[in-house]
Amino acid sequence: MREIFGMELGTQTIEGFLSTGFYNASFLIFMVIYCLIVANQLLVTLVDRGSMAYLLTTPVARKKVATTQAVVLVLSLFFISALTTVTGLFGISVIVSDIELQISTFLQINVLAFFIFFVIGGYAFLFSSLFNETKWALAASGGLTLIFYVLNIIVNSSANVDWLKYFTLFSVFQPLEIVNGTMNTPLVIMSLGLVGGLLYALSIIIFCKRDLPL
Repeated sequence: MREIFGMELGTQTIEGFLSTGFYNASFLIFMVIYCLIVANQLLVTLVDRGSMAYLLTTPVARKKVATTQAVVLVLSLFFISALTTVTGLFGISVIVSDIELQISTFLQINVLAFFIFFVIGGYAFLFSSLFNETKWALAASGGLTLIFYVLNIIVNSSANVDWLKYFTLFSVFQPLEIVNGTMNTPLVIMSLGLVGGLLYALSIIIFCKRDLPL
């Protein structure tokens, strides 16, 4: 069951414990929910409630509005990731002073986590720019995330369907592989950064060009 949910036991280190007990569980769930809710609040909820009409009556271009909202989302994700990193670096040393933390490994895990949520926020923001009602945007982004998660469970449960890992975002969020030194972390991070950047850019373009029920 632990393997199915990506929580298999790793090396007996503090990084291995955090990878399975925190980053692949509570932190992942919290950040996914945060990305979906905030991305929808920043665009489609304003359209749904009519607030966007008042915002666009000011001398502010749509592009600037969408770009500003995207920056707010990305900066909030960065702030949470940075706070988690700093808290971990200082908190772990205080709570478990007799255990040595591999700072390089810990930083790589947190950078990977940020870029995973950068992409999740990106496609949630894309759906937020596509729909006029919050319920449909949230259903689309939440549904896609659920599909990714279920596919990841299926991949972890059987080696016969290993090819499904190419269809789920969570297959690259494997902190334990960083701990074990089996992941090409720079390549994964660069790929996630490129995909996320394209999603945000596409969201802004779509929001600027489509008709809004204002």
